[in-house]
Amino acid sequence: MARYLFAFEVKSTGKKGEFSWTAATEEEARAKVLLKIADFEFTETDDIVLGDLLDVKQTTGDQYYECEGCSA
Repeated sequence: MARYLFAFEVKSTGKKGEFSWTAATEEEARAKVLLKIADFEFTETDDIVLGDLLDVKQTTGDQYYECEGCSA
């Protein structure tokens, strides 16, 4: 498992940002992170342009991830 960090843009608003997802492969992470970004931006998946892979961090099992909704 690894944590994949992607750039994204919301087509309708022009908002740009970054979002990450932990998965076994980059393809799996791309599919899941697209759904999560759409949820957080209150839009449809076809309104999101998922950009470049910015970073990959290996998970070791002793790392703690706080979800975006829990950290507010």
